[in-house]
Amino acid sequence: MDLRHVSDLLSTLDVSSVMVKDKRNESDSNWVDDPDNPNPLSGDTHSIVLMISGDQNVNLLMEQVQRTLDLDTLPDFVEEIFEDRDWVTYTQSQFKEIKISDSLRIIPPWESESYFDGQTIIIQPGSGFGTGTHPTTQLCLRWLEINLKRNETVLDYGSGSGILSIGAMKLGAGFVEGVELDPLAIDNAKQNNELNGLSIPFYRPDKFISTLKYDIVIANILATILIRLAPELGPRIGKKLVLSGILKNQTDKVIHTYSEWVNLSIQDEMDGWVILVGCVL
Repeated sequence: MDLRHVSDLLSTLDVSSVMVKDKRNESDSNWVDDPDNPNPLSGDTHSIVLMISGDQNVNLLMEQVQRTLDLDTLPDFVEEIFEDRDWVTYTQSQFKEIKISDSLRIIPPWESESYFDGQTIIIQPGSGFGTGTHPTTQLCLRWLEINLKRNETVLDYGSGSGILSIGAMKLGAGFVEGVELDPLAIDNAKQNNELNGLSIPFYRPDKFISTLKYDIVIANILATILIRLAPELGPRIGKKLVLSGILKNQTDKVIHTYSEWVNLSIQDEMDGWVILVGCVL
């Protein structure tokens, strides 16, 4: 049974929230869900956290979980009781300024009044991947800050929260388009667009009909998806291809897959993740 299916089933129960936690370290984790290859749920790799009211019968709930997930035995569980709090304030406290460099930072909207002598990307944490905390997002933004030339065109494929698209515009790109599969992520990207005073267009793949070649094609997605997208991305590369979301041991396969269009090589790495960059042949 995959993660999304388990989460959907448990959401039908009398619970306030369902959270699936990965027990593995970041380099071993499938940190983005691939819709075509769902992540299997295993007690060895994942745990499930259910938030319920304090007066709820936990044993009865576990029996419901067993029936809902069609388990042979009652699931092992640990009960923790915590004091209620102002969850909006608590959630906001988890997102702080992230400095990409001395001249580029990411902040949530509730810190938008803080002074910074440089470019600021405002991101509302939502369902779109890319709040700036993950190494691959930081690698991509650092590359854009150093290498993007004024008025270059950019295609951000797998745009998530829109953070790379927004970053590219703020760093001087002339035209940026984003493509994203998840409609909720597109909604998040549009919200972030407004927060940053921009109007970058974001499309679902089936609605993206551009025949342009872009100066920079950038994609921060899982390596398995990048490999699958090669026939889609390759012909759109005008000058440079920038890929991340790749673990170091996955680089050879990705480099080979795109060798028809570019000579990719590792430009930087962080916590086991790499960014590959190549110019058109």
